[in-house]
Amino acid sequence: MSDFVRYHYNAHRKMVTKKELFSSMRKVVTTPQEAYAYLKELIEFAPIYASLINPSDSWWGEQSQEYRDSLKFLVGIRLFNIKQPLAVLLPAFKHFTPEEFVKTVKYLYVLSIRYNVICHLSPSEQESLYNQIAIKISGKEYKRASHVKNSEEFKRLYPNDDTFFNAFEFHRMPSRQTAKKIRFLLAEIENYLGFHCDFNKTTLEHICPYNPEKQWVDSFGEGINDVKDRLGNMLLLDKDELKRATFEQKKHAYSKAQYHLAQKVTEYEKWTLDTVNEQQKWMAEQAVQTWRVD
Repeated sequence: MSDFVRYHYNAHRKMVTKKELFSSMRKVVTTPQEAYAYLKELIEFAPIYASLINPSDSWWGEQSQEYRDSLKFLVGIRLFNIKQPLAVLLPAFKHFTPEEFVKTVKYLYVLSIRYNVICHLSPSEQESLYNQIAIKISGKEYKRASHVKNSEEFKRLYPNDDTFFNAFEFHRMPSRQTAKKIRFLLAEIENYLGFHCDFNKTTLEHICPYNPEKQWVDSFGEGINDVKDRLGNMLLLDKDELKRATFEQKKHAYSKAQYHLAQKVTEYEKWTLDTVNEQQKWMAEQAVQTWRVD
């Protein structure tokens, strides 16, 4: 509840922290009439907030298809538990057309992947700049998604292609704790490359096994302990049937798969630290195009 009240507050006024929230509200709401108007506004925004943080909420079924086009982006924002965009999305839902709202969600989703998920940049600076965008939407200075995208605030936050590429090229994610998130990212790259898949219906495959046996240690050599959580050592398959097969056996299975990442791995003769680096560099090139706001 306090999160909702704060994001609603920050969507209309200069940003406050949780600690400052209620003392700030006392200065804004000073009469019974203001209190009544404020409560009415909270009631109006509550289902919007609840549905923005839960893309599977039944509320979306009551909205037009135009609004439901935003769900694929909200799923990504929610999966990574990124809350900063809420301050922008609350006023955008109220003041933008459905089409402009969906574009805004898309832009903030792309920015979230670049800024939060891969580059791990400052969430406090992001929250402050989102607050400035939100106030301008609430004040009707920004009337379209392009106003958000082309704003100085958005440009300051958006990691450029080189920054994003460099961060992605050697990025690691703890695959035992974040397998679902990794599947989502890899599925997004697959979708960009033309194979449309549902990340919920895929299996995360480690090319060099997470717990390698002696044959893998002998063939992989130096660096085997450095690759288990590298994105370049992972791909998607329909089923996990390979277990600790040799690289040659895995390549044979990958060649029959429809997944582009698996097909790419079949181009390598051996699987070493150098080829992991090469694979992830290629993946970084695809990622720059997958998550992009022109």
